Amino acid sequence: MRGRVLKARWRVPMTMLCQTLVLQSVLAQPASAQARLRIVVLSGEGARNVAQQIPPRAMSVRVLDANNRPVEGATVTFTAPGGGPSGDFANDSRSIRVVTNADGFASAGPYHPNETKGSYPIAVLAEFQGAMATAAISQMNIAEGQGHNKKVIAIIAIVGAAAAGAAVAAHKGSSSSGTTITFGGTAVGAPK
Repeated sequence: MRGRVLKARWRVPMTMLCQTLVLQSVLAQPASAQARLRIVVLSGEGARNVAQQIPPRAMSVRVLDANNRPVEGATVTFTAPGGGPSGDFANDSRSIRVVTNADGFASAGPYHPNETKGSYPIAVLAEFQGAMATAAISQMNIAEGQGHNKKVIAIIAIVGAAAAGAAVAAHKGSSSSGTTITFGGTAVGAPK
């Protein structure tokens, strides 16, 4: 009976010791290939691309190691969908491969969205010394009239008209000229 009690006393500490040694050996091993690299999307996420027009900003990413340091020399592949809403890169292909610089930076370069409207992901794969990481950059192709350029032009025109009106009013107060500025039938200036 006494032998069983001694064995039971040693079983718990031995089990804990074995578990600790196993845990320590697992932690001492290198991290898996997926966990050793990380992709940070710098530009392009949520872009609304006007169909058939090259966007003003290229998609770009930064590749980091497990210690959040930039990875130089990593191969980064940007891949657009094979059909539906998509586009081509500067090499006239749905995929382009680039290498990161000293800052871990990689850019897809010019991207030409196709005429098919809708949302889609650009797949990003980074590889370095057997380690890999993936990410997706959300894109959307829209019709030409859905862009914000027409809104910006309209706002600039309204602000310009208001500034011109203010200038005329200021000029009117300092001189007695009867200048009137007319915009599409609307008169700005002193009543006649």
